[in-house]
Amino acid sequence: MIGIDILEVERIKQKLDKNPNFFEAFLHESEIVYVKNYKNILERICGFFCLKEAVIKAFDAKIGFKDIEITHFDSGKPFVKILKKGYTDVNIEVSLSHSKTVAVAVAIINKF
Repeated sequence: MIGIDILEVERIKQKLDKNPNFFEAFLHESEIVYVKNYKNILERICGFFCLKEAVIKAFDAKIGFKDIEITHFDSGKPFVKILKKGYTDVNIEVSLSHSKTVAVAVAIINKF
């Protein structure tokens, strides 16, 4: 199964302008710490949103944002951990990219 998502960074900025705690609805504390280490925090938040949305699409919406935790290999490549019981044994390949204006992510479930 495959999921893809693309999102404009401006849309994340608008959400944060209306609600400065918006990102807490879909990011874990470890993810918040990670994005705050970067100068381009909006691009990172947008990328994480896209990646989680791509994973949700690949699962056909059987999981939610907080069921997904994004971490990184030492190389910087992202990988996801599924926290929802019954879904933790899934092999997921992901790719994430962003620019100053847009983020895009793909998730492929190899075993479900």
